[in-house]
Amino acid sequence: MKERLLLLFELHKIDKELQELESLKGDIPEIIEELTEKKDSHEQTLDRLEQELSGITENESVLVTQNSSLAKKIDKNDEVLRSGAVKSNQEYNALAKEIEDAYEHIDKNEDVLEKDIKIKKDELTNRINTLRTELADILSDLAQHEETLKALNEQTEEEEKELKAQRESVVPKVNPEDLEFYKRINDAKFGDAMAVVRKGSCLGCFNSIPPQRSIEIRMVERFFTCESCGRILISEELINI
Repeated sequence: MKERLLLLFELHKIDKELQELESLKGDIPEIIEELTEKKDSHEQTLDRLEQELSGITENESVLVTQNSSLAKKIDKNDEVLRSGAVKSNQEYNALAKEIEDAYEHIDKNEDVLEKDIKIKKDELTNRINTLRTELADILSDLAQHEETLKALNEQTEEEEKELKAQRESVVPKVNPEDLEFYKRINDAKFGDAMAVVRKGSCLGCFNSIPPQRSIEIRMVERFFTCESCGRILISEELINI
């Protein structure tokens, strides 16, 4: 039982060192994740707005082309009317009606261009420009944090690799049930599954442990957990700290 407990403590020490290396990175990984999510969101929104702007611009082009054609038709009909080539009142009235309808159509198109399309284009353009500025800032921040994280990873790479190799050599030696027990407490205690008992106190939560229980913990006839914090306990006499 003592060997089983010491194996768990060896695993615990390795995990704590890995955790300390990870803590050197601070909240940089979380910041990178958040910035990446913002970047993706901005890019998706930009793509949607740019497609919408493209569609509005196409509609604008259609109306401008249509008005140009109508203006040419008006000029042509005016020229016919002024030339005196019209032979009857019926023909004259038909051409005049075409001119009137064309002007009316142009006015409607101009109204759409001015009150609908222009407003939407301006609004979309402003939103797109704002998003592009925000995206540029996000990309800049993201690049800086990624560079910082890369530098930190390079600093700890060898030590982390060595610790992971040590862990891989220890884990197969641990009893599967002990490992499951350790993992369950480690997850609950955020990577701090074990605590040393020193002078009758749990160094995980600093609560006192009854003398008889301290003796039992030192004898290691079975695993003990702290009644206060729930960590796996190991007596100071069993380890070299």
